[in-house]
Amino acid sequence: MKNNDKKQRGVAEKLNISTSTLHDILRKGQTPSLKLAYQIERYTKGAITVYDWIDQQK
Repeated sequence: MKNNDKKQRGVAEKLNISTSTLHDILRKGQTPSLKLAYQIERYTKGAITVYDWIDQQK
């Protein structure tokens, strides 16, 4: 668990967001802002795209 916490803290720092914001996105399904979604896309090298955050059912 602690190792995962360190990884999440590192990712949050690189995305310039708080660990609680990252936690809410990962665990509570919070949708990131458009700006943050682009940052995530760049950080993941396209593994998670901006379009992945769009609810395809709506």
